[in-house]
Amino acid sequence: LGFIAEEDRVNCPFYFKIGACRNGDRCNRAHSKPTSGNTILIPHLYPCIPEAMAVANDDEWDDETYARQQEHLEHFYEEVFLELAKFGEIEDMVVLDNVSEHMLGHVYCKYFQDDDAAKALQQMSNRFYGSRLVNIEFSPVADFREARCRAFHETRCARGGMCNFMHIKHIPKAVKRNIVRQMYEAHPDYAGAKAALAGQPAKKRKVRPRSPQASRLFQEP
Repeated sequence: LGFIAEEDRVNCPFYFKIGACRNGDRCNRAHSKPTSGNTILIPHLYPCIPEAMAVANDDEWDDETYARQQEHLEHFYEEVFLELAKFGEIEDMVVLDNVSEHMLGHVYCKYFQDDDAAKALQQMSNRFYGSRLVNIEFSPVADFREARCRAFHETRCARGGMCNFMHIKHIPKAVKRNIVRQMYEAHPDYAGAKAALAGQPAKKRKVRPRSPQASRLFQEP
């Protein structure tokens, strides 16, 4: 598990570090929501299919169940990452594996520039992803590594999916590299594009067929 310092008796340490608190509006400490920053939170965006819930809850599951949820996750990650990348260069994006009500399906996206996060918030809010209304807010989370549950990412978390620290869903490095490369190919003006694409000729990418369950796209209201 991670650890939260208790010196501040006014502000909620969980909200400050993780951007989410199980007590919500009932919390007896302040949730000081930022009005700017380079990290945005899209609450409950990831549609947790039964296979994903089984894996996150550490229920009994087999290789086929894991493969189905992983394929669904990777399709979702690619689609959302590339949509959010239209507003600016992304440093990282994570999808939570937690199953508690206040963290279920949360997506955090960290841009290199505050202005790009602001553009994403302004232009993506109140659009629909499938049947879900997209509500975006700035998040106080500055470092995903500091917000994550150490036990979950190093060994095993005793609290499972109900842990209050970030359980970040696994995206293989090769998958993430491919998605980042797509971002830079689509936006060669981004600061990191030249270095990322240097000496690497564009490759024809095999387009994976998207299942209707995974591909929901973003629609205007």
